[in-house]
Amino acid sequence: MIDELRKSLVEAAEDDWVYFAEIETLVLDITGSNEDLLKRAGQAAAQLVREGTVVPGALTEAEGFTPWPGTPEESAKRIEREVAEMVENGTEPEMGDVCWFDLPPGVAEFKDVTE
Repeated sequence: MIDELRKSLVEAAEDDWVYFAEIETLVLDITGSNEDLLKRAGQAAAQLVREGTVVPGALTEAEGFTPWPGTPEESAKRIEREVAEMVENGTEPEMGDVCWFDLPPGVAEFKDVTE
């Protein structure tokens, strides 16, 4: 599942910033199962951040996408904490909840070269 999610997420992020709830939708589309969907989406997002596939951050009207400060590991743990809190509270993410994702610098250019 993670390879297909990685590909879908990179393709989506090439066009625009991706919000966390979109990852939940991608996981559902790929697996066809909504069992523990929020938890699985959070785990997958954290893995993709740890490996450097995407960069989490905040989106504002004034500045656009702003990456979170810290290391990929710190960002992944933050995603895991926020998702665990949502699971515990029984809430579903909406647009802008948890974080937004962008590609790290150079990913789109690298992809063009390797195709």
